Order: sequence, then structure tokens, then C-alpha cells
Amino acid sequence: MKKTTNLPLIATRQQFHIKSPLKERILIMRHNKLISAAIALGMIAFFTIGSVPSASASPPIPVTITGVYDFTNFPNTTGTFTASGTLGNLSGTSTMHVDLNPTNGIRAHCVVTLIPSNGLGTIIIDQQCQFATSMPAPYPTGQGKGRWEIVGGTGAYANLNGNGSLTMPGNEEAMTGVIYY
Repeated sequence: MKKTTNLPLIATRQQFHIKSPLKERILIMRHNKLISAAIALGMIAFFTIGSVPSASASPPIPVTITGVYDFTNFPNTTGTFTASGTLGNLSGTSTMHVDLNPTNGIRAHCVVTLIPSNGLGTIIIDQQCQFATSMPAPYPTGQGKGRWEIVGGTGAYANLNGNGSLTMPGNEEAMTGVIYY
């Protein structure tokens, strides 16, 4: 049987003047415990800091956005919108691109662009819609409902965020929810 030497351990023993393999193992175990403790503390700090809410985040404020669309050029529709609540009495023109589920048409993804008449920018909204269940009264069966979320904006609306629920009675998109900056 061939005898081998472990040069790194010999170098460690000589470097730190360790005469015993037992003392060397004790030092290695202490070193490993120290590294493990440092990793654990780092992870605790990371997750603790990540869960602290931002001081600059404002509380959500209610908003209602209503769009009325002409579906003549479906799936690229145009219309007008009005907004109240957080956005004040904002109004202007709107475009909406509709992507229906090609299999059965009971789901749709819509991208709505609001162009306020104040000229301060645009607001881009992503809508997830479904037509499989009836809407609450007083709307007739077959109308849609869903969720919306602000996914972008320009100018004064570049940092705008918001989301909420959506109903679609007739040629209208009625969005209610919250806005936060």
C-alpha cells in the first residue's frame, strides 16, 4: 500500500505551528462554525431588510376609470375615458388592443393606453378578462369581468401604479381599484 501525504494540511500545521492533528481538526470545526454563523446572520439580515416597507410608498387611493369604445375595428379599438378619484377628473382618448383566446373566446388579454387631454403623458393598463361567468346585477349575462393593472406610463404618469377589478357592460370598460405611486 502506497503512503500519501496531504501537503495542504502539512502546510497549515507548519504555518500555525500545530503539532497535533486533533488540534487541527478542532480549529477547522471552529472555522466551519464561524462561517456557518456568518452565512446564517447574512441570510437573516437579507430577509429582514427585504420585508421592510419602503418609506416612500404612499398608501393606495381609490380610483374609477371608465372607457367607452367603438369596436368597429376590432381587435384594435378606440374610444374615450374618464377617471375620478386619485387621478382627479382626468379624461381623454384611449386605445385598446384585444387578444381573444382563439380556442373558445371566453378569455381575453387587453392592452389599454389612456391618453389624457392634459398632455402630461400616457397610462398603459394590462387587462385580463373572462366571459365565462355572468356579471353581478344589474348587468345582463354574457358580459365580461376581470382584473386590471397599470404596467407603464410616460411623463407625469411614469411612476404610477395601480390595479383593481373590471366589468365590461356593453361597449364600456369599468375599472375600479386603487392607485399608488
